[in-house]
Amino acid sequence: MRQTLWLVLSVLLCFCAPLQAHQMKTAITKLLFNDRSGQLEVMHRFYLHDAEHAVKHLQGKAADIHKEEAARTQFAAYVASHFQLTLNDEPLQLQLLGSELDGRHIWVYQEIALPKAELKTLRVRHDSLISIWPAQINVVNLEGRGPVRTLKLSKQSPEQSFDFSTTTAAAN
Repeated sequence: MRQTLWLVLSVLLCFCAPLQAHQMKTAITKLLFNDRSGQLEVMHRFYLHDAEHAVKHLQGKAADIHKEEAARTQFAAYVASHFQLTLNDEPLQLQLLGSELDGRHIWVYQEIALPKAELKTLRVRHDSLISIWPAQINVVNLEGRGPVRTLKLSKQSPEQSFDFSTTTAAAN
């Protein structure tokens, strides 16, 4: 009897696990200070499933991010319009390079020439998908200037700063 109960519970867990596999709404953005290329590279990675739903919400039910380049272009433009970097109180004008599908993800790419100004603070605003899903979390990793640093942006805190006078990120 006990073995049967364990077997039933195990089977139920196998069926329930996939249902919970993608409940969190999370995107990852990498800011890379690339001295080799002379660029500050911005790479946003969204779950394709989330992007599909967002595109349908933003562009209409007929939009298909898998088949339509225009839908991907519009999604990339949406992401770019909801992402802003400000260096030492001066907004940076990032160039949108495009997007690509990669398995379960869609990537959106932006860049700008490495700033000449001394890095004091880098303010990040990233509220992509938050108006659609209030529980959306946008994680931003900064690389290429010391150890990797991370910000977690949300509806409650869509804008935070990296402070280069210390080794930790400052929430503002």
